[in-house]
Amino acid sequence: DIEGADILVAGGRGLGKAEGFELAESLAKAFGGNSAVAATRAVVDAGWYPYAAQIGQTGKTVSPKLYLAAGISGAIQHKVGMQSSNVIVAINKDGNAPIFEFSDLGVVGDLHEIVPKLTELLNQRKG
Repeated sequence: DIEGADILVAGGRGLGKAEGFELAESLAKAFGGNSAVAATRAVVDAGWYPYAAQIGQTGKTVSPKLYLAAGISGAIQHKVGMQSSNVIVAINKDGNAPIFEFSDLGVVGDLHEIVPKLTELLNQRKG
């Protein structure tokens, strides 16, 4: 249930393909607890992830404690659905992506390198 999750790992076109969501799912699992995976309209329309996980104007509105956006540009339609998140962390290789204008922390880099490392670190901390 993405609407009730404390932590959301959301994926966008930057994941590259449907299989890219394995990165988001692994990270959400590493966070543990009440975490879930969400998606943008573009990836739902492409058939990469189910509609039930769609955030935005034509999807669901969420307000988790942590919203981690992986490969999401930050189009206004998506922003509408997640802007009330407590903390927004964005990972995107495009340093000019609109999501950086409203994220609390922005990481400019390749999510295919960053997300696996973050997942590994979280798993190590859990022991």
